[in-house]
Amino acid sequence: MSVESIAETLLEKLKNIAQTETVVGEPIHSGESTIVPVSRISIGMGMGGHSGKGELASSGGALRIDPVAFLVLKGNDVKVLPVEKAQSALSKIADLTPDVVAFLLKNISKKAENSKEEAPK
Repeated sequence: MSVESIAETLLEKLKNIAQTETVVGEPIHSGESTIVPVSRISIGMGMGGHSGKGELASSGGALRIDPVAFLVLKGNDVKVLPVEKAQSALSKIADLTPDVVAFLLKNISKKAENSKEEAPK
């Protein structure tokens, strides 16, 4: 396989991965609010080849997706909340959606109570 062929295939695959939907994620609805995650995509790649007795070619690459912000829409109000490196995406969502946190805590408490009741004595 020639270097040109490898480059075309690799670039086509990267094009499929780095779509708009990857950068601007699916909206999450919570109560009256809608949260839209926004990510950064970093791509690195390399390739090389040699023509001679036998053709040699190889390639490699890496893809990294980092959450960078959340758009919070409530009515006509839109806020951009950046994700700080020290703060996880999950904790940022938890800060934005108290209803979801309350729901999760309630269900975790129920599961813990059910586990205690089912545990052998």
